[in-house]
Amino acid sequence: MRILEQYIEVRLKYSEVADHQSFYVSLEELAETWYCTVRNAKRILDKLEDEGLIYWKSGGGRGKRSKLQFKRPLQEVIPPYFRMLVKQGAFKEAVRLIKRKGVPADIRQSCYAYMMKELSFPMINWSEPFRTLTPTMVATNTGRWFFVKGDK
Repeated sequence: MRILEQYIEVRLKYSEVADHQSFYVSLEELAETWYCTVRNAKRILDKLEDEGLIYWKSGGGRGKRSKLQFKRPLQEVIPPYFRMLVKQGAFKEAVRLIKRKGVPADIRQSCYAYMMKELSFPMINWSEPFRTLTPTMVATNTGRWFFVKGDK
């Protein structure tokens, strides 16, 4: 899923560009964005195009800028990728993803809501012997939270 990370990275860098709007960018700028060589940037662009995330037209010649177009909005890419990270238990990476500068607030909120839902256990109805429990929060090794609701 590294290809989605690379798409999100470049999409956030050029967040002022609307979806399906073409713009010109150099391969050197893209290589700098992905912290790789120009040769690897071309490979990444080919993979992104194969996945249907972008349209890319090479600039043809040294120093010529390439044409790039984003085909998928962040609303279609970030939430599914975030859910996949959470299901894999990569909580730190998932939180880092949505805390990045440029991630729209509505995406951030929906992802946080999903994470809280995933990390909570369902409400448990306690029987009479357990009525003396007080509200407690316990963290487990898996990163899940367990809330105990008791009578005071």
